[in-house]
Amino acid sequence: MTHWQRVSTALTALAALAALGFLAACQSTAPPTPHTSKASAMMSPDQARDRLHALLDGTFEVIKPAVTYREGWPRVTENDQPADTANVALERYVMTKVSATKYGALLGLVERRWKSLGYVIESVNADPVMPAVFARASDGSALNLRVGYPGNITIGAVVNPVRATTSPFGPEPPQPTLPNGNPDILPTVDDPFWSH
Repeated sequence: MTHWQRVSTALTALAALAALGFLAACQSTAPPTPHTSKASAMMSPDQARDRLHALLDGTFEVIKPAVTYREGWPRVTENDQPADTANVALERYVMTKVSATKYGALLGLVERRWKSLGYVIESVNADPVMPAVFARASDGSALNLRVGYPGNITIGAVVNPVRATTSPFGPEPPQPTLPNGNPDILPTVDDPFWSH
């Protein structure tokens, strides 16, 4: 093998390793969507809201000491298939300030809870600044806990199918906003355990 053939082989190997690293770095941290099967029973908006509350209540009840949160408004996203169906997502914004040193404790509590309920952990982002965990229940419902910047924490759930209609939950009431117009999801409540 000539010198240039060895260089070419080495460069090819390096390019392959770089591509693998790039693909690993691009792993999605977007919340999973629920699986929809043709056999899934269509839920009414009230049933969807009840299921979302059950999923989120079951998650928040294990967080001790309890944290303060603000609930968002149900968001509906139409599915491509099956036709005329939609997903419904609901998020709760943790208003208790959680120290970065407590992210592991919070994610650990939630992940253990989801596993104890038989949920499958589909993805974990172990980033120390913005960690996240994503899970799926046996009925296809999806759950997620995401830490954003600068420390805002969102716990959400997604269910389906509901009939795809315009505003099945009625008009969205005004949500708190910051002076710049962004949603007010920044934690402000101090807690002796979580905040320090």
